Amino acid sequence: MSGDDQNLDYNELEETSITVDKEQEEDEQPIVDSEEATNKKRWILIRAVIGELLCTFLFIYIVCATSANFIRLKTVMNPVVGALSTGFASVALIYAFADVSGAHFNPSVTFSTMITRKTSITKGLMYIAAQLVGSVLAALILLATFPGDDFKGGNVASALAIEPAPDANIGNAFLMEMILTFILVYVIFAVAFDTVDNNVKTVVRGGKQGNNLTIYNTSGQTKAGFAPIAIGFTLGFLCFMGGSVSGGAFNPARVFSTALVGRNWTAHWMYWIADFLGAGLAGFTQSFFSTKYNK
Repeated sequence: MSGDDQNLDYNELEETSITVDKEQEEDEQPIVDSEEATNKKRWILIRAVIGELLCTFLFIYIVCATSANFIRLKTVMNPVVGALSTGFASVALIYAFADVSGAHFNPSVTFSTMITRKTSITKGLMYIAAQLVGSVLAALILLATFPGDDFKGGNVASALAIEPAPDANIGNAFLMEMILTFILVYVIFAVAFDTVDNNVKTVVRGGKQGNNLTIYNTSGQTKAGFAPIAIGFTLGFLCFMGGSVSGGAFNPARVFSTALVGRNWTAHWMYWIADFLGAGLAGFTQSFFSTKYNK
C-alpha cells in the first residue's frame, strides 16, 4: 500500500470516529437533560409538600393559640378577635408560601383543585397528608405551650375540639359547613385562578398547566395579585358565620388535629363530607362561570 493510500485510510478513519463521537454525544444529551428535568420536578414537589406542612402547622397553631389564650385569660371570647387572627394569619401565610406550595392549608381546597384537574391526584394526596401531619403537630405544640389546668376536659386540644352545637342536629351542621366551605373555595377559585383580562394567562409554577403546584399567581397584571387579601377577608367574615351551629370549621385539618390529640371525634365524619362537598360544588361552579365561549 502506498503512503498516500495509508494517509487516506487514516483520514477516513479519523473522520468516521469523529462522526460517531458526535452522534453519541447527541444521543446522550437528551438523556442528561431529561434526568435534570426529572430531578428538578422532584425537588419542586418535595419542597412544595414540606412547605405545605409548615404552612398548615403555622396556620392551625395561630388560630388555636388565639382561642387558647383567651380561655386562659378567662375573658368572654369575642368573635372579632378570632376573625382578625384568622384573617391576618391567612394573608401573611399565603403571601409567604404562595410561591412554595400555593398555601392551601386546607384539604377542602386541595380536594377542589384535584377534581377540577388543577392539581394531579398524586400531588393532591401528598398535600392532604402534609396538611394533616402539620395540623397534628400544631395541636401537639399547643399541649407543650399551654398548661392544661385552665381548660375543661383536661387539655387545650380537647377544649378546642370542634363539634356541632348541642341544640343543632346533624342536618343543621352539615348544611352550614357545606355553605361556609362553598363560599371560601369559590372566592379562592375566582381570585386565584380567574383573571380580569382574558388575554392574560395564569402563571403555572412547577409543571405544565393543569398539574400546577402553586395556585396563587401574585402578578399585578391580574386580580390574582390581590388573592391573599381577598382570601384573608373571606376567612375573617366566615368566622362570624356558623360557629354557633357547626363550630365553623370549613377546614377538615383544623377539626382532625384537635380531634386526634384531644380525643374528641364527635360527628367528625360530617366535617369531611360536608366540606369536601361544598368545595367540589364551588370549584365546578366557578369553573363554569370562568369558561370562555368558543365559536
